[in-house]
Amino acid sequence: MGSGEQWRALEELFHAALERPPEERAAFLDQACAGDAALRREVESLLAADEADAEAPGAGAAWDRVIRDLGAEPDLAARVQAALGGAYRIERELKAGGMSRVFVATETALKRRVVVKVLAPRLTADLDAERFKREIRIAAGLQHPHILPVHSAGEGEGLLYYTMPFVEGESLRSRVDRLGALPLTEAARLMREIADALAYAHRRTIVHRDLKPANVLLGEGHALIIDFGIAKALSVAAEGITPAPGVTSTGFVLGTPAYMAPEQAAGDPVDHRADLYALGCLGYELLTGRPPFVEDSAHAL
Repeated sequence: MGSGEQWRALEELFHAALERPPEERAAFLDQACAGDAALRREVESLLAADEADAEAPGAGAAWDRVIRDLGAEPDLAARVQAALGGAYRIERELKAGGMSRVFVATETALKRRVVVKVLAPRLTADLDAERFKREIRIAAGLQHPHILPVHSAGEGEGLLYYTMPFVEGESLRSRVDRLGALPLTEAARLMREIADALAYAHRRTIVHRDLKPANVLLGEGHALIIDFGIAKALSVAAEGITPAPGVTSTGFVLGTPAYMAPEQAAGDPVDHRADLYALGCLGYELLTGRPPFVEDSAHAL
């Protein structure tokens, strides 16, 4: 498991398995691994690590630990601090998950807390940093009360990172997992806020591509969409990468299967309608406590 593309393929399969109930994962891996015993062992080790992690449960903790065990940066915080210089002071690591490690920091000039998201080095070694930063600058122009803005993006010490405000609160993913379906009035209000934010971004031809409960924070009870434009930035930065089996032509899985429009899952070009499809899936889950489609594999979805 040496190349960035292979790591991304492993990560995709791990998260796809994690989205399924434990009793369905074996059947999913039977199909998804297609007889690749080594790949299956690696995915199963990630799943076992996730279940065993009592201190910080969730996909991020397991993914972080296994990446470290397989030779990734053992003390990324120090490297991030060196990349940030004196502009920010790292306080603690908040979580790791998806393709990023997330740190809470203080912006020294303004004395405000921010989140620093660092793209996992082993997963982004082949990216074009200038393309990534250019796309992030476009996303940073979004100014809407229900979109969490990107403050800045940068590169240093071989790392790609971006910063955003720190929000006290939880994600919609955590809220639904904790309490189940939301009351109708609350779900309707949040859906209006999210839809308004999407309409604003779409008028500026910016598509999220990975709208899901985990990418909506609740700040003072109101919806805040995070990571707007990040999927597009990764896609553009990855142009020219030769994909590994099971990975999109960019080398990145741009979206989450349970919320992904059919054309997006097929690897076809997408526009704002992919976000509207995801919005419908999200609304269904807010009202019922579960996604509209649950299958044994990403392909089946």
